[in-house]
Amino acid sequence: MNWLTNYIKPKLQSLVKKRDIPKNLWLKCQCGTMIYYKDYEKSLGVCDQCGTHIRLSSSMRVKFLFDEGKYEKIKVPSNNNDPLSFKDKRKYKDRLKEAQKRTKENDAVIIAEGKIENISVLAIVFDFNFMGGSMGVSVGDSIVKGSELSLKKNLPLIIIPSSGGARMQEGILSLMQMPRTVAAIKKVKDNKIPYIVVLTDPTTGGVCASFAMLGDILIAEKDATIGFAGRRVIEQTIKETIPENFQTSDYLLEHGMVDMVVHRKDLKKKLAKILKFLLKKSQNNF
Repeated sequence: MNWLTNYIKPKLQSLVKKRDIPKNLWLKCQCGTMIYYKDYEKSLGVCDQCGTHIRLSSSMRVKFLFDEGKYEKIKVPSNNNDPLSFKDKRKYKDRLKEAQKRTKENDAVIIAEGKIENISVLAIVFDFNFMGGSMGVSVGDSIVKGSELSLKKNLPLIIIPSSGGARMQEGILSLMQMPRTVAAIKKVKDNKIPYIVVLTDPTTGGVCASFAMLGDILIAEKDATIGFAGRRVIEQTIKETIPENFQTSDYLLEHGMVDMVVHRKDLKKKLAKILKFLLKKSQNNF
């Protein structure tokens, strides 16, 4: 028996209180740069070495978007149903609980009402950290409710997707959210209420193929991946090699699929400018 290891060391450790070391103090950019979390917040999640726009949580995004970081969060009834009793390596219900604990959100989107340069707007913001921002029934409910509130309050609607597409664990119910959300957005557009989409990395699958491409103005963040199917699927289907920058925001801008590519630090000012123009135009039409 080693009395120093087995007896003295545990006694000493019990007398010394362990320091609580905060987790996630550093983030690693794709270029390899380690970014201190406070610097990450100050730079709005943009790497100062390579300019990569790192994905943001929904809460962080609305804070920098709204004036003084103030906004009212709109509650959406939680829908944690598991219609298929889905299970792969783990139960779907367990994955939901884990994502809710990690993000402190009920699902992959939040609805927030606030002001951008003193213009009242309603924003629906995705969080890729919640099961890849996938769209299930709860996400569909949020977009429908956000659209209804936009109509009721006559507020411009901004949607900021960051999603891998439909949520496979909800099967056909997830796919049904595509026409459902399109129908909800159509009501907003029919009433000449400004609808703006800010495409962030990534915006893919069923989200890209539905409401995300219907904005009066389509803004894309720098270097965002935007498209329906992945590179490998497309290349295997058409039997050709596609360009290296295919489905990036700059590529889509060159081919007329988005209206502009905006650096994150300029996003708030650009949105305010667009909103002022669209609101003025809308008033002149009546």
